[in-house]
Amino acid sequence: MWYAGALTIGVAAGIAGDRWSLGFVAETERQVVQHLDSHLKSLPSHDEQSRTIIKQMRDDELKHATTAMAAGAAYLPQPVKVLMRIMSKVMTTVAYWC
Repeated sequence: MWYAGALTIGVAAGIAGDRWSLGFVAETERQVVQHLDSHLKSLPSHDEQSRTIIKQMRDDELKHATTAMAAGAAYLPQPVKVLMRIMSKVMTTVAYWC
């Protein structure tokens, strides 16, 4: 049931309409980019193969965010962004331990 909060945010964004749904996508992708940046910082500098893969993933996620914004995404209120970050932390923690 740990995914219920994330699902609820996504469903609410979908019900609110395209602009909010796209805003949810854009913010999700921005947070993923930040997460991937943290992985890049923690990788050994000599691990070029992993760096290349994560950099490509980062570029793809950034493009998704940019595309959503260009399509008319709404900027989400700060409390929604914070809630999304909390749910992201819950999901990554659960995934780590599962």
